Amino acid sequence: MTSEQTIVLITGANQGVGFETAKNLLLSDVKYHILLGSRDITKGNEAVAKMQGFPIKGTVEVVQIDVSSDESVDAAAKHVQETYARLDTLVNNAGIIRPGLPIRDAMREVLATNLIGAASVTEAFLPLLRKSKSPRLIFVSSSTGSLTHASTPGTKYHSPSAMEYRSSKAALNMVMVQYWIKLKDEGFVVIGADPGLVATNFMDPEMLRKRGAAEPEVGGERVACVVRGDRDDGAGKLCGEYGVCPW
Repeated sequence: MTSEQTIVLITGANQGVGFETAKNLLLSDVKYHILLGSRDITKGNEAVAKMQGFPIKGTVEVVQIDVSSDESVDAAAKHVQETYARLDTLVNNAGIIRPGLPIRDAMREVLATNLIGAASVTEAFLPLLRKSKSPRLIFVSSSTGSLTHASTPGTKYHSPSAMEYRSSKAALNMVMVQYWIKLKDEGFVVIGADPGLVATNFMDPEMLRKRGAAEPEVGGERVACVVRGDRDDGAGKLCGEYGVCPW
């Protein structure tokens, strides 16, 4: 990479929407240097090798980071500090879903990654983001976490499904808003990105396609456009292909 490049860390980027977001950015512009966050370093290296098989313009490397482990998060931040001394964009993308578990167990696991993990990563990397000339903090959330949608009969989200996942995204939206209030006067862009329903192996892809899910690269573009700054008029809000999601 060069010192002029924009350094972007995307957590949970060895597959799915995170991988497609990274690919979209790397194919679009030489200015991006992507830190491809992966909990499993082997899978991360495989993802980087796969990425380099595309005609990418930017550069990419793997960073081992398990967002549910403070030790792993702090080690990743130390690595970025020692290697680059700054971070320009943080994309909190890592997330899980735990269907079939008892609700109390599912809640603990999902919130530990989707909510607490995102806050942990943000806190660890804030000092590095503050060293950027144009810091950007992005939370990949979901319109399934909209209280308005969930509480309105007749909407597609008016159902008791995936309680733990949807609760984690509703809470993540508040975390995003709190960071926006806290950091906007420092010149940060803080914003949410909703990739929509996407046919990744997050769940059964074929089942998701039958429900009308978009292909992974479409979800990646929806997040990448937020990373690029195309949706900055929605700072402090959750932006998706439909516009701004109601809380």
